[in-house]
Amino acid sequence: MTMRKLGQDTLAFRRVWRALDQLLLAVDANTAYRLVYQVIYLRSCSSAGWSEVVRGAGHIGQTLDTVWLRTRVGQALAGRRATEAGRLSAQVHAALEWLIAEVDQLETVDGLFGACLDRYSTRHSKGGGDYYTPDDVAQLFAGLAAPQAGERVRDPACGSGRLLRAAAHWARAHSGGDVQLSGADIRHQARYVAAVHLALHGLRVELGEDTVDTLRTGLSDTPADVVITNPPVNMSDWGHGELDDDPRWFLGRPPRANANFAWAQHILADLGPVGRAVVLLSSGAARNTNVADTRIRRALVEEGLIVGIVALPAGLFPHTRSGTALWLLRKGDRPHADEILFADARQLGTRHQTAGRRFEGADVDRLIRIFAAWQGLRPMDTSDAPGTVSWCRAVSREDVIAADYDLTPARHVQQQSSVPSVQDGHPLSPRDELHLRLEQSVVARSRVIRALGGRA
Repeated sequence: MTMRKLGQDTLAFRRVWRALDQLLLAVDANTAYRLVYQVIYLRSCSSAGWSEVVRGAGHIGQTLDTVWLRTRVGQALAGRRATEAGRLSAQVHAALEWLIAEVDQLETVDGLFGACLDRYSTRHSKGGGDYYTPDDVAQLFAGLAAPQAGERVRDPACGSGRLLRAAAHWARAHSGGDVQLSGADIRHQARYVAAVHLALHGLRVELGEDTVDTLRTGLSDTPADVVITNPPVNMSDWGHGELDDDPRWFLGRPPRANANFAWAQHILADLGPVGRAVVLLSSGAARNTNVADTRIRRALVEEGLIVGIVALPAGLFPHTRSGTALWLLRKGDRPHADEILFADARQLGTRHQTAGRRFEGADVDRLIRIFAAWQGLRPMDTSDAPGTVSWCRAVSREDVIAADYDLTPARHVQQQSSVPSVQDGHPLSPRDELHLRLEQSVVARSRVIRALGGRA
């Protein structure tokens, strides 16, 4: 979604937001948004049902329940049980009636569901995973994974289903066919939203019978060809003690303090023999010096499982200001198996006064093309070579080892030019420049020592 389109949607939906705010005065956010999602789905996908809802003045809650439970997605989620709409107070019914009237007045509801997801994330997320991946970031996930028709695409922490929807649309646009979608989430609200969201786009997805704690439950019955996910990585209660000897930890036991490499190893174990993945991890995963993280990073490098790492701009996610990065993982043979492609994309994308950081534009499209060509998923054009841009660089395994397995993209990308003058949009202080020069001198010294056969 472009900035102009985003602004148009915000303006077009302002009356809907007023009605939604009134509904939020009477019920909790999760209940209010579930009702909104039902209303949007019926307006979009059931003209007869929508007409019945609009005519249901005075009994709006019961009417919405009845019509919703006639839909396939409503039956799957509620099992023909009454939903909350029929049991709400008169105050809530009045607000719901106002909301339905405003949605009915819209010329189109295209973009309204996504705008609701963004609004919920910005205003009601509590951190710790209670948010939804922005649409522009979902498009980036799909572009880097490049799913093909017929492949099994899985998201083990699917949230709103945006990554799965983006993957399905990418496959249709670039390979002319459908993928097989599956997902899971530990949160009831997220599973509900994903089911409605994907049904709204006409996509079939296997979400299981109930919510799932993926790390504790273990592997799926069928390996995936592609995994794309934005999991809750900085969580300490991920099951460390219960999963001490889990066979998924084939690269090393993950640390207790965070789930970065628990998720990475779970995903690798859930892939087929030539599967690939794009997973969002915290920036600390690339450089943490604790023994467990370092051991697993070393194994990932030496086993050739990392295709590339993309450092993302700050401000993409409303729940955190911490740095994040996309890790591209792959099993089986691949081009450039002895190198890792690093991209420092922190300065890409655009800032928007009301919507925060948005990751879109020509540079982002080029980033996707470069990684697709690097993985052999499209022909390599001269303009798609990593060295054609200042923010992307292929680094040999030997150089990564010489850097003590520090996988921070900025560290490796900066070495192809002079010391940068900015970082995260701010000028580097003399102290920071000195640290960077010292890091580069350490790497250079390590290369010389290795070239001399280990003699200092």
